[in-house]
This record gives sequence, C-alpha cells and structure tokens, in this order.
Amino acid sequence: MAGKTPKQGWIYLINPYRVFLRCLLGHIHIYNLDKTDNFGCKTADCRQIINYRKEFRREQPYIIWTSEKFKNGLNYIDTFTLIPLIFDIRERDKGLPMIYPINPTNRNGLEKQFFALTHQIFTADANCFKDVKGDWLNRIGQLDKSDKQAIEKRLKYFSDIQENPRGDWLIKNTSLEILREVFENLSVDNQYSALVDFIDDIEF
Repeated sequence: MAGKTPKQGWIYLINPYRVFLRCLLGHIHIYNLDKTDNFGCKTADCRQIINYRKEFRREQPYIIWTSEKFKNGLNYIDTFTLIPLIFDIRERDKGLPMIYPINPTNRNGLEKQFFALTHQIFTADANCFKDVKGDWLNRIGQLDKSDKQAIEKRLKYFSDIQENPRGDWLIKNTSLEILREVFENLSVDNQYSALVDFIDDIEF
C-alpha cells in the first residue's frame, strides 16, 4: 500500500537510490540507482556517462519541513526542504544551539534518540521519497508539537545569525572552539564552499 504525500513535520527514511540526475549536457531524468557500474544518460543519442557513486545519499531519517516546486524548463520538479536526523553524535556537540534532541515516542516512530541538525537544512527532489514505481514511501511518524515548535525556534535563531551577523555579537560570542565545532557539523560540500570563500577573502 502506497504512502501519503509528505507534510511538514513528518519523518521519512530517504530512498537513496531514486533521484533526479543531470548529465553534463543538461538532460534531466529520474534514475533508480540499482546498478553496479556507471550508466548512460536516458536521452536518446546522448553519450554522456553518469557516475552514480557520487549520488548516493546516506540512508537515514529526515524531517519534512517545507515543500516547493522547482521550475525546470517547461516542467516543474517537486522538492522538499529537509532536516537530517542522526543518532551518532559526539557528546560535546549535543549542547550546540542548532542541534535538537528528539526522544522516541509512539507518535514519531523513532526507535531511539535522534538529533535534528537544523543548520544542515537542505532541499532535495521529492522522488527520493518514492519507490521504483513512483509511489510515496510510508512515513516513520511525525514530530510531536513541542518538538516541532522547538525546531522552528532553532531555525529562526540560525537564520537570524546568518542574515544579521552583527560585528559586536560575533566578537562577544564567537570563539575558535565554537567555529571549529560549527565547521565540523557542516556537510562536506558546505565545508568545501566555506573554505573556498574564506581563502578567496584572504589578502596575501
């Protein structure tokens, strides 16, 4: 039996094998990554090869936060804004303001305590929450109201820091240790982008 269209606060395991991929010539198709080797673009007469090993996502639970439509030419791609949940987190990171602990309940369906990484919120195409037939996956559960409100506060807090990084606030509240912990909790892609931007800003 197919699941229902995901809504805000619902928790899902991502399908890391079903994704929209774009070849180097710009052709976009849905692929089911069940192969052991690289594969060719689905567009007729296109000879581009796609390296699937770079596309796998970690199979972990995610919180659906918002849904949007992304325009791709004349078509629209459904997308979700997601908050990753992890359980293997270092003890010293548990007190960071952007990390929120979620205890298991009958409502959320989690089997153990997970931590919402609100600073790693990102957007993914909706197909990663569908099976190979295109049907929605079954949800794990949904957030309790108190957890949803707490995560919303953290998102606003993190957004305010990003949009209004007042110099006096940064001077009074930032330390090398805090910067290191925030950096280590970023995704690999965001770490790389941050380093590139930092190096570009340095005057030699």
